[in-house]
Amino acid sequence: MLIGLILATPTTLTLSTATAVVTVSLAVGAASLVVFGGPFLSALILRCVDVLQVVPTMLLLLLVAALVSPGFTALFLLLVLTGWSDDVRVAAAVLRREALRENVQYARVMGAGWFYCWRWHLFAALRPLLGALMVQNIRQAALKSAGLAFLGLTDPRLLTWGSMMQSAMDQLYTGAWMWLLLPPAALLSLLLHTTLKLGDRRLRSGAVLGPVF
Repeated sequence: MLIGLILATPTTLTLSTATAVVTVSLAVGAASLVVFGGPFLSALILRCVDVLQVVPTMLLLLLVAALVSPGFTALFLLLVLTGWSDDVRVAAAVLRREALRENVQYARVMGAGWFYCWRWHLFAALRPLLGALMVQNIRQAALKSAGLAFLGLTDPRLLTWGSMMQSAMDQLYTGAWMWLLLPPAALLSLLLHTTLKLGDRRLRSGAVLGPVF
């Protein structure tokens, strides 16, 4: 069990962190195109976001995972493709608010382009939000990947906390379940609790979402 936890923990954390980084990057990039890309591109991206948010994410993940039994790379791509749309509207709202501030307007009057303004003015204002979104997406990716593995819908060779809990179900009615099920479940619960507390702290300290909604 100890060897399994040592091998599964880096995989679970790497998958969750990589998914969060790429998901937030795609969401911020799409939000930038919504705000600065013109009416046609903005409408196109927002319609794509609406379509993705109408479809239940977990149901889509279950259907695809049941068909392909994804390994690390395929599971990473599935989590990214089904998760990037959740944060686009929040990031776009913050970008619109910051783009109207005096420092950005003065830079635009002096001839600065939107790329320069984004790099030197808007990115600094986005940092608190990016931190909160990163923590939130790590928690969601860890929970979704563990759920798919627990249901036996991922590659059985991919060792994660979820797959360890799924393997422990065979011993649920014996005394071994305490040693097989509780350790990975405790680590997953600890990760979810820690990221939830960090996300709440980031939101309270940054106070970036209050004026947006």
